[in-house]
Formats: sequence, structure tokens, C-alpha cells
Amino acid sequence: MDIMTTSPVVCAWRATGPYLPTVASKNGLIAETRLFLRAYGAVGSVAQARADLIDRLLPQRSRETREVIARHVQVRLTRWNPPTWVLDDLVQASQQDDLRRLRVLLLMHHARQETLLYDVVQDLIVPRWRSGELHISRDTTLAFLTHLAARHAEVGNWSYETRVKLAGNLLTTLCDYGLLTGRTIRQIVEPAVDVSACRHLDRVLTEEGVSASRISDGQALGSTPARYCLLH
Repeated sequence: MDIMTTSPVVCAWRATGPYLPTVASKNGLIAETRLFLRAYGAVGSVAQARADLIDRLLPQRSRETREVIARHVQVRLTRWNPPTWVLDDLVQASQQDDLRRLRVLLLMHHARQETLLYDVVQDLIVPRWRSGELHISRDTTLAFLTHLAARHAEVGNWSYETRVKLAGNLLTTLCDYGLLTGRTIRQIVEPAVDVSACRHLDRVLTEEGVSASRISDGQALGSTPARYCLLH
């Protein structure tokens, strides 16, 4: 007789593996993600909230487009099996008229689940911010992608057109999250990060297994709440 066993659900706090060009297809999806979170807050089920998002909440006429959007939201927020409190914090942020906390939390979790976006923030945006070099263009980001190709073979396999699209959409995504402003030439700005967002990150890091001393060091190194959040 076969014995059925159930494997424990593993929470993948941050993604690993090769870069994927998926960030080229969708931006921050703030409004769409807010719809999902509010639906989840109402029904308490990720599956039902996804179905509601596709079947009645998203305004796009094409079901295929609605399914693609829902898939992106899931990759960023639910595919990695977050504990309930993570989604509860996001739901609470989505219910506020002021969306600045929601944008910061979505940036944090999206970057943790998309390795390319994470490295762009850590290795391109943060160093320029620290040095006071606040302007950034698509060409700057394109050059950064070219530099990455030396360490990430998958980048070298992307066409020039894909890289150009990626460079532009990465900046648009970071604008959506409140880290950049402007159109052609973007400018790095310090997003508003409140106490609740910092506490959320503290709990994420603690449950991820980061020691209290390292968290304290990160807070000191960050010097401001926004930089603390971006460094992780």
C-alpha cells in the first residue's frame, strides 16, 4: 500500500537562478496589484482572489491579457509561499488612500522575486544614489545590462531589441514604485518609508534567518529608512 506524504511548504524569501526577461513585459502593476490585494483581503484565499481578478476586476478586454497580469502578480507576491502576515501587511497598505507604503513594500518584494530587478537596484541605483549621481537614463541602464553579460550568459543571448525594452521598462517599473521620477532622463528620489514598512522588513529579515546583529548593522548602514529597505 502506498503511503501518502505531504511535503512542508517552503517559503522562498528571495529568488535565485538566472535572469529572466519577464520584467520587460509588465511594469509595476500598482493598480492591478491593489485590486488583487483587496480581493484577497475580502475572501482570504489566493486562488479565489486570482479568479476574481481575472473574471471581474481587471478592465482589460482580453482574457489572455488579464491572465498574464494575474500571473505577474502571483510571481511577485504569492508563488513563493509567503506567510499570511506578509499578505496581511500588503492588504492593509492597499486599503490606504496614500499608496506610498504599498509602493515601497511592492518594490521590496518584487525585487526579491526577480533577480534582475534586484541587481539593478543594488548594483546600479544604490551606488549612484550614494555617490550623488542621481540622473539615470535608458542608455545608462542598457550599458549596465551589457556589463552584466560578462557574468550572466543569458543576458548575452538576448537580442539588442530585448535589452533596449528591458532597460526602458526597468526604469518605468522603478518609477511606478516611487524610486525614480521623470521621463526621458530619470532622477533617483528617496521614497517615503514609514515605520510600518521598516517593521515589515525587520520581520522579513528575521524570519528569513538574518541575525539581529546583521539587521542592526543594515539599519546603521542604510542611514535612512529608504536606504535600509533598498539594501535588502
